[in-house]
Amino acid sequence: MRNIFDSHAHYEDAIFGEDCWPVLDGLQRQGVSRVLNCCSDMGVVPRVLEIARRYDFVWASVGVHPHWTPETPADYLDGLRRAAQDPKVVAIGEIGLDYFWDDPKDLQMRIFCEQMELARELGLPVIIHDRDAHQDTYQVLERYRLPGVVHRFSGDLDGLRRVLDLGMYVSFGGDITHPQYRDMPLKAIEHTPFERILLETDAPYATPYAQGQRRCDSSMLPEVVEVIAGIKKISCQELCDITYQNACRAYHIPK
Repeated sequence: MRNIFDSHAHYEDAIFGEDCWPVLDGLQRQGVSRVLNCCSDMGVVPRVLEIARRYDFVWASVGVHPHWTPETPADYLDGLRRAAQDPKVVAIGEIGLDYFWDDPKDLQMRIFCEQMELARELGLPVIIHDRDAHQDTYQVLERYRLPGVVHRFSGDLDGLRRVLDLGMYVSFGGDITHPQYRDMPLKAIEHTPFERILLETDAPYATPYAQGQRRCDSSMLPEVVEVIAGIKKISCQELCDITYQNACRAYHIPK
């Protein structure tokens, strides 16, 4: 397969460390044409920018993941605003809500909404994290009505309809290859129009099932492609080409 666009990865993550460089060096030889390297907290913004600047095929987002909201400095919006001036930054994210852990919900909501306001100010799409917080997340998305991506979509079909009605994209990764997670994501894939679906790894997380406990990277996306292409009844290369075009459109990256 070629023309693969990993729409959501974290090569700045400490799990990669300095090993991110040899991994990234080899991706294009493995059919990965582009990567969106997504930010999780203010502490890794410099690393996110460094990676995107080093590789022509890597783009970046900047934002604060809900899990890191308790550690977010008071002036974080100024830092994000400055970072977003870099020409390789194409989105605000990942941002959103995560009710799986015990991070304060009111703080998560405030920082989520502040970053939605920032994205609107800057005219950038958003990358949304939604874990066990579907209804609250959808309500925020419907309030702001910004373009963007709900990554690792895990909602039901009504939630999918609400997201698609907003003109947003949904992405799917290695979760869909795991038998214990497959039921609802596979239904969501079946009901997602071709023009709104993206591929992602969430590397170094969400390793495809066949890879066992290995650290995930973008070269593992063909396993995700095979599952989605089978559901959509098209060839794997057709799916790669479609999702490549979709990701370029979602992030306003020249094709």
